[in-house]
Amino acid sequence: MDLRRLHYFVVLAETLHFGRAALRLNMSQPPLSHQIHVLEEELQARLFERNNRRVELTPAGQALLPEARALLEQAQRTGNVAARVQRGELGQIRVGFTSAAALAPVIPDLILAYRQRWPGVQVRIEELSTQEQLQAILAKRLDFAFVRGTDTPELPPSLGSIRLFEDALVAALPASHPHANSTRALAVSALVDDRFVMYPRESGIGAYQQAMALCHHAGFAPQITQEARSAATIVGLVAAGLGVALVPESFRSIQAKGVVFRPLKDKDSKSAMWLVFNTGKVSVQEQGFMDLAGVPRSPIP
Repeated sequence: MDLRRLHYFVVLAETLHFGRAALRLNMSQPPLSHQIHVLEEELQARLFERNNRRVELTPAGQALLPEARALLEQAQRTGNVAARVQRGELGQIRVGFTSAAALAPVIPDLILAYRQRWPGVQVRIEELSTQEQLQAILAKRLDFAFVRGTDTPELPPSLGSIRLFEDALVAALPASHPHANSTRALAVSALVDDRFVMYPRESGIGAYQQAMALCHHAGFAPQITQEARSAATIVGLVAAGLGVALVPESFRSIQAKGVVFRPLKDKDSKSAMWLVFNTGKVSVQEQGFMDLAGVPRSPIP
C-alpha cells in the first residue's frame, strides 16, 4: 500500500473537501481525486460518499482513518529512527577491554564522555584477554579493543592503534616481603628468588610479556606458581602471600590489605595502553568514539 495515498486519504478525511485537501497537499484537485480512486480500487472499498454539496466518509473510510493515522505515525517514527542512526544518535558500538584496563581512569572517562555525548548509542562492553580482543575485532565482533604493551601492537593493515597513555610497572609485594618497607625503588633482579603471580601466557601481548621481559633482562626466569586473568585476583593472591607480581601502576587503586606496591628502577618498566580500531570504512557511531579518543581522521581521497 502506498503511504502517500494514505496521507492523501487522511487529509481529505480531515477536511471533507477536495479543494481544501488539495490546497493543503499543494496539488491540484484532479490528481487528488485520481489517487483516492486508485486507493479505493486497491482496498476494494468505497471510502467517501461524494455529491455536489458535500463529501462524507463511508463506514469503510471511518474504519480506515485511525488505522491510516497509526500507520503514517509509525512510518514517521521509523524514518526518524533511521535518520538518527545515520547521524550517529542511535545504534551501538562494541568495546573490548582487559580487566586491568578499567582501573586506569582514561578508559572509563572516555566511555563516560561518549555516553554523555551520544546517550542514544548503546555501548556494549565485553571483558576479554588481549588476544581474544584482537581475534574478535578481526572477526568483526568488536569495534574497539584496549590492549597493553610497551610498543605499538603488531597488527594487520585492517587495524590501527593509538597510544592513550603510558604508566609505570610496579612490584606488588606481600606486606611481609623483605623489601616491602624500603623507601627506594626496587630492581627487578631483587626478586630473583621469589615466586611470581602472572597473567596466563595465552593472554597475549601486554603485561605478561613485559613482566617476562623485565625478568629476563634482570638475568632470571621467574618462578611462576600462580596464574590469574583478573587484576583483582592477582592482587588478592599477592596479599595471600602466594607470590609477587609485576603490574601496571593503576593496580594501586585496588584496595587490598597486606599488599605493598613498590616502584621499579629498571629503565624498561613502562607500559602503555593502546586503542585498537578498524582502519577501513567505519560507522558514524565508531567515528564519534575515535574522535573522542583522538584518532586522526584519514584524509579524504
